[in-house]
Amino acid sequence: MSALTPEEFVAALYRCCLGREPDLDGLASWAGQISQHGDPTAVLAGIMASEEYRLRSVENSGIEARCSAIANDARRALGRPLRIVDIGAQFLGPGSNPYDPLASYPPLDIIGFDPLEERLAERAEAEGQQGITLLPYALGDGESHTLFINNDDATSSLYPLNSTFNASFNHLHELHTVATQTVETKRLDDVLPRGVVDFLKLDVQGAELMVLKSARQTLQSTAVVHCEVEFAPIYAGQPLYPEVQQFLNACGFELMDLLVPTRYHYVTEDNGTAQDRLLWADAVFCRVTDDPDTLRAQSLIAAAVYRKPTLAAHLLRSSG
Repeated sequence: MSALTPEEFVAALYRCCLGREPDLDGLASWAGQISQHGDPTAVLAGIMASEEYRLRSVENSGIEARCSAIANDARRALGRPLRIVDIGAQFLGPGSNPYDPLASYPPLDIIGFDPLEERLAERAEAEGQQGITLLPYALGDGESHTLFINNDDATSSLYPLNSTFNASFNHLHELHTVATQTVETKRLDDVLPRGVVDFLKLDVQGAELMVLKSARQTLQSTAVVHCEVEFAPIYAGQPLYPEVQQFLNACGFELMDLLVPTRYHYVTEDNGTAQDRLLWADAVFCRVTDDPDTLRAQSLIAAAVYRKPTLAAHLLRSSG
């Protein structure tokens, strides 16, 4: 969605390192340290030195080994490059793409779309262009729309910011539109070369359903959808998570998980920190199928990206 506040950064570290939400005392202490000293690495070092982290690491080492073995088996069984379509493909830093773990299972064929050409240029410079095609298209319904470019351009959208709602929350109340431009959107079904899509990632700031509804043919051959969803109207007029799930269910997909649940605190006079309101997350959907090729791709992704060993094993076994 955007750059993280100290509180959001600490909460993300707790989820990644400890697998849980931070307690309020820990959140306030670590966020205060970042604000005071500007060194987020001290938070990571402190968490990694804890007994809780040590015990969790021992448990995770077994899961990692299982996932690695299943992913290797699925990769061999698949016998072709994985095809990834990235909608909202601007460069947000090393390791920021959810599908980055798949780089350990080459070759990959990546096609990325983003309307901000300068951000695509940054990504091409940072990652090179081998195995990746980056196209400066605004994907949508094929109609003309206004692109709202915000001060944090990772939040730029085909929908305007809902300033009335956002005014109540940390960080969101700082967002504002700095420019607009008219864009002719393109339908994914019209611009994507035919073929399977193993991993479809969408991060288009409220316009996910618009893109998906113009990708019905693509979805018929898509294995996994990784889609940012909002639970409240950060953008005015945007469809919310229930509509996205209902549409994908109708297209033959099942929800597997909600990842990176991102919570905000209300702006109050005491400026206290908390994680009081869930506003967005990443939703993961798998297409229900008995096609062996699709099941193998799903197994590889479940093991390598999401670290779900029993799901990955079930999918690989089902592929025959």
